[in-house]
Amino acid sequence: MGLFDIFQSSASLTIADCLNRTITSVSNFPATLNGKTADGATTPLCRISKSKGEYYIDSLNPKSLPLLDGEPIDQRNKIARDRFYALSLRGHLLVISISSKQPELGKDFNAHDWSVEAVSGDRLRLQLRPEELNQTALLNRFSPTSHYVVLPKSVEVRFPLKELINLLPKEGPVDAAPDSHPPIGYGQDAATKATENGEPTCPICWKTFSKGDVLNIASHDNLTGDPELGPHAKQRFVANRFNELGQALDERGVVSLELACPHCRGRLPTSFLSQRHLIFSLVGAPSSGKSYYLSTLLQLLPVELMRHYDCILQDGDPSGNVRLNEMKNRLFSATTPGDAFISKTDFEGLMYEQLPRNGKTVALPRPFVYHLRKTRNPERRVALVFYDNAGEHFKPTISLDDSPGALHVAASSALFFLYDPTANRAFRKRLRRKRDPQLRSQATDEQDTILAEMGIRVKKLKAKDNHELVNTPLAVIVGKCDVWKSILPEDSLAMPDDRPLNEDEMVRNSEMTRNLLLEYCPTIVANADSISTKVRYFPVSSLGHSPKEIEEGPLAGKLAPNPQRLKPILATAPTIWALRLTATSVISPPTPNPHSLA
Repeated sequence: MGLFDIFQSSASLTIADCLNRTITSVSNFPATLNGKTADGATTPLCRISKSKGEYYIDSLNPKSLPLLDGEPIDQRNKIARDRFYALSLRGHLLVISISSKQPELGKDFNAHDWSVEAVSGDRLRLQLRPEELNQTALLNRFSPTSHYVVLPKSVEVRFPLKELINLLPKEGPVDAAPDSHPPIGYGQDAATKATENGEPTCPICWKTFSKGDVLNIASHDNLTGDPELGPHAKQRFVANRFNELGQALDERGVVSLELACPHCRGRLPTSFLSQRHLIFSLVGAPSSGKSYYLSTLLQLLPVELMRHYDCILQDGDPSGNVRLNEMKNRLFSATTPGDAFISKTDFEGLMYEQLPRNGKTVALPRPFVYHLRKTRNPERRVALVFYDNAGEHFKPTISLDDSPGALHVAASSALFFLYDPTANRAFRKRLRRKRDPQLRSQATDEQDTILAEMGIRVKKLKAKDNHELVNTPLAVIVGKCDVWKSILPEDSLAMPDDRPLNEDEMVRNSEMTRNLLLEYCPTIVANADSISTKVRYFPVSSLGHSPKEIEEGPLAGKLAPNPQRLKPILATAPTIWALRLTATSVISPPTPNPHSLA
């Protein structure tokens, strides 16, 4: 920042996505906006920066030039304050404005409202009907497309018609905002898919149901024995008696405070019917370290959200989260490696429960629910649902009907794939001089197969062809970076201790990590990039050190962390990135650290 900037009134960048009609404000510069290259890869496309009180926009990719008011950004362009610009990125139609005041976009900023004008001649505007919002209809009516521009309602900016056409389905009316590919850090708030506006989906069996069909769970101790769950389960019932507060009463007149899904009869998380939910699915091969990672994440995430994002993350279901909390407390309260040891997630283990689904009893993963809200604005809130999936669920030989534990990945707001490089032979060979017990593994490396199968199942459940990409953010977490970071040039990875990664640092770390994977296990990159339009690679260490082998006792031969040396590395970065993409109403850019020079 120069001396001139100090005397300038502070201004923010407003980014309005015309496809999903979300509006985001950014106060930190430079701001990098991502889009898609011609080959479909997600990449930084332009950067908006500030210099000597002026604002500029630069293109970052000569092969995929953004359009500013319909003109390619082939050199540095100055941006005036207090006016709207139409910014076309591959996959995005954005309205941007830099102002010290919040721009007025109008209450009717609706995703379905577009009008068309001819480039030349009179300015007669034609309002597009919802049934015309597809490629076939627009190409038949407006040809050649280069002679027309489109305008979103409430904002006086113009986009080339062909830019909108490229983002619409080929045929049929649009029922909702078309799929878009938001710039990394900004985008559609998946939390807006509120359950109160439609049929809720059970977070256990993933079947939808009417709110009127929800079951209550009896509270009285004598009311046990459910016809489907067995003699020891509390009875499920349809409430027909209520107290003066409107609370359901069981047969013995005791208030029923818990609800159950009418399909699987599993207990629903607290506030499920009134709270918006984001599903975050963690997938990885057996013994990849998912339990350690989740334990570390849930220990550190509340602190970082409070400290840097003015957000509170709370346990949303203490009884349902008890097993995860036990693992977390065991790891961070231990005094010896034996005390800190966490067994792997078993296929039929503690992370699963046996429940009926489609006429048979199957193992379904337990949802771990947490509530996230702004400290000073409790109305801005969302519930996070974490799943820890055993890798066995994604083996090609296991059908979804027999083992539906993988179904939730199709409904996920974000996917997380935990990759263990120490299970890869090429990595072990490169690191053979390190005396790390993790490098002795001789297990079969099936990680590329599990990732590929995950992608196939997600696409199948979303009714997409195998060559199509989904828009769900996919974080590839390359674990145990304390072991392998020495392969990279010194200090090539950004690893700040006192603040979150900024966007540029995330991009740099992602590129370095992706290139490393391309060298030693390129199939992981190939599979990841063929699944999602939004893929980011993260170097992470759940422990920050190499575990040691327990020498005696019942755990002799097992590897366990030294609780005295726990120092996780970037464990929260993948979740923070996912929240920036999916919960924009809650997560804003991080609060600057006054002690940081960055």
